[in-house]
Amino acid sequence: MRKRKQKAAGGDSAGLEEADKELLQNNREERSRMDDEIRELRDRNEKRKKEREIEEKRLAAERSADDARRKADEEERKRKKGEEEEKKKSQRAQKMAEFEKWKNPSKANFVISKKAAAEGGEGEQQVEDEGKSKKSKEQLEAEKQAIIRQRLKPLNIEGADNAKLTEKAKELHTLLARLEGETYDLNKRLKYMQEEMMSLADRARQANKAGKEGSVRRIQEEADKLLARFAGAPSKVEMYSKYERQKDKRTYVDRKVLFTGPMRKGPGDRIAPSRIVKWSEEGLPEYVEMGAAPPPQQEAAA
Repeated sequence: MRKRKQKAAGGDSAGLEEADKELLQNNREERSRMDDEIRELRDRNEKRKKEREIEEKRLAAERSADDARRKADEEERKRKKGEEEEKKKSQRAQKMAEFEKWKNPSKANFVISKKAAAEGGEGEQQVEDEGKSKKSKEQLEAEKQAIIRQRLKPLNIEGADNAKLTEKAKELHTLLARLEGETYDLNKRLKYMQEEMMSLADRARQANKAGKEGSVRRIQEEADKLLARFAGAPSKVEMYSKYERQKDKRTYVDRKVLFTGPMRKGPGDRIAPSRIVKWSEEGLPEYVEMGAAPPPQQEAAA
């Protein structure tokens, strides 16, 4: 019995040792596999770091090249702008010099020659204008076209897409609206100035007339006589409103009815009543139907 128990204990210890060995072997293999994965991750990380450094160097080189190209373009644009400004200044200075030359000539632009008359002894004066332009019509037209081309800006819509064309159309519409507004303001100002000039001219004529006739009182008396002469005249009928842009095309009768109202000849036809009111004994009104109403002629005769 004792020997059987010892054999069972020995078998259990052998089984445990085999399980421990298998567990240790599995742990060792797992550890080696994890070491391989860690080594592979480290290698991959190093490789990515080197690739990132190379990519950063390439991007830095591209950025530096873009900055250099942008700086060169900016310098070229500034140089062209400066040249254009210098050219415009020189052209303006040349035009101002020509204007000053024509404004302040060094000598007279005309010649006066006197010839003694053979018999009467009276002199004649001959004036020759030398300030006339010596340019032909073709040259003047060419200068005009050159000035127009200089002032007009090109559209530059070749190869533009729908968005750019829409933006260009909006810009042109805004410019046209602004120019139309300026034109309207200038026309109104011109009309106001013309009215002021006409008013001043009328006042000047009245003042001269009053001065010639002796006094302003005589003019006032004449105005009073004119008012007294036409005192019984009807008021003026406006043919069309002054606020309308087009003339009123309606007839005189239509306009007279519109502005003065319709002319009534007499009272309208009377409507015959259909009910009458009777008072009850309690003092309350009662409406009684009359039936067929008599014609207006019979009612008038009654």
